Amino acid sequence: MVDILALGAHPDDVEFGCGGILAKAAAQGHSIIIVDLTTGEKGTNGNPEIRRKEGQAAAKVIGAERLVLDFIDCDIFDSYQNRLKLVALFRKTKPRLILAPMWKGEQNHPDHLACGLITRHACRYARFAKILPELPIWIPEGVLHYLPHAGIAAQILIDVTEHVNAWSTMMSAHTSQFKTYPYSEWALREAAYLGGLIGKEYAQGLIAGNPIEMEDVMTICRTAREL
Repeated sequence: MVDILALGAHPDDVEFGCGGILAKAAAQGHSIIIVDLTTGEKGTNGNPEIRRKEGQAAAKVIGAERLVLDFIDCDIFDSYQNRLKLVALFRKTKPRLILAPMWKGEQNHPDHLACGLITRHACRYARFAKILPELPIWIPEGVLHYLPHAGIAAQILIDVTEHVNAWSTMMSAHTSQFKTYPYSEWALREAAYLGGLIGKEYAQGLIAGNPIEMEDVMTICRTAREL
């Protein structure tokens, strides 16, 4: 069993999308597995070998395990067979919480949307005993989605201020991708904006596709206040 399984279509998606959240979770003692559906082999910069090494270096920063699946870059679609790949993954790793990209709206790469959508469908399939019957069913405690940009209203904001250094180191491991754009600077600007919404220096956001159950109403008391 693992506490958090974070999925991305390409080797740097998780770092830029929810790396601060993972850095904080790791510091809190949670076990983490990062999963790349592809090696990002169609990207302009880098190659599968380089990007695998970059991904492993990034995961090492927070002590996370990293897995790479056999999806094809720029050819990720929500299909039955692709859902089964994630069903098998979920049943083998047994995550309590799954993080995946936003599954609806517009994003800068269609693979991101597809990754989020396949994840949602695979989570439901993972509870059906007659699908891949050789593997015991698994029902995660929750599925949340990280945001493509700060313009989308987050349902959950997590203060990552104290973990920005670790998060920045994770992002910086993907050096091959900075030839296109300074993505880490962009991610930090987005996080600074979200942090300002809750009176913190940096934050990252998540949304849920389903209602969120809470045992204690006081857990959310800080959402009902003005700064």
